[in-house]
Amino acid sequence: MKKIVIVNPGATSTKIAYFEDTDLVWKDEVIYTPDQLKDYAKIYDQFEIRYQDIQVLLENHGISQDLDAVVGRGGLIGPVKAGAIKVDAELIDHLKNHPVLEHASNLGAGLAAAIRDHFGNESCQALIYDPVTVDSMMPIARYTGLKEIQRKSIGHHLNMRAVARRLASDNGLDYDKANLIIVHIGGGATASAHTQGDIVDFVSDDEIMFSAERSGGLPVKEVLKLAKELGVQELSKKVRAEAGLQSLCGTKDLREIEDRVKQGDQEADEVIQAFALQLAKCIATLAVSLKGKVDYIALTGGMAHYDYLCQLIEERVNFIAPLKIYAGEFEAIALAKGGFRVITGIEKASSLEEAMKK
Repeated sequence: MKKIVIVNPGATSTKIAYFEDTDLVWKDEVIYTPDQLKDYAKIYDQFEIRYQDIQVLLENHGISQDLDAVVGRGGLIGPVKAGAIKVDAELIDHLKNHPVLEHASNLGAGLAAAIRDHFGNESCQALIYDPVTVDSMMPIARYTGLKEIQRKSIGHHLNMRAVARRLASDNGLDYDKANLIIVHIGGGATASAHTQGDIVDFVSDDEIMFSAERSGGLPVKEVLKLAKELGVQELSKKVRAEAGLQSLCGTKDLREIEDRVKQGDQEADEVIQAFALQLAKCIATLAVSLKGKVDYIALTGGMAHYDYLCQLIEERVNFIAPLKIYAGEFEAIALAKGGFRVITGIEKASSLEEAMKK
């Protein structure tokens, strides 16, 4: 039996879970208030407080020095291939000092190493799995109409690949041979086209669909007018933190909007229909990237709990392929299964250099 701990740092929390093989034994969470974190200028400045709290939590759960693997959520490394990456000093330094963006997930590797050093057995491995910058997009999908700008693959890869594997398994398919479209709709929204085990095209909420607080694609001429009026910094804040459902409904809480729809609010209902339309357009775009050969489509993330939204999307995309719902997120089990595959020899972990070469 293999003993595995996963660590998933988020903006105001650190999720911890303990698995025996791939069976969840317990999960827990350390939650921080904004006041507790306000004095930390950079994400990595939070490392000590986060690790100390994790150490206490693991000791309280009776974890001793016999772990076989610790798997952290991968941060914004830069373009890397999918799968497991070994945690070493080079990876930690990269995420601490040279990340693509500041994000709590950048702490995952360092926390995994610290847990390994204190709680692991002699052969315990520290890993990250499917970081948010996994990139296996086909070259032609990277192009835009400006030479200076390429499309990027940054998003919910860990959860989307976990759902893709589960979707394939649930329907008697080999993930490495299936053609799948996975859409994550939560606080942010991203979508991916999978073929032969690779995400060959990827769409974020900077592009087609809006999300809880991001604008999605916008008419460029109108954006230029707004940029002139607001300035770049204010415009960036507007399209990335004050847009989407937040702008259209005055809230990014889908449950509140759902209640309005149930009470007959026609404007809220129209926004949800528009949201569904944009998500369906995104799915259709990715179907083209798969040349129309799609086995299944899946919706995942917190917003996939909303039956009415899922129904509206299904009505528009069921001509492409059957739609399945995997509401919520599956990051903990994805990390645990990834670690299990590595320590049992099913899968090989890459070094940072190997992962970045793709």
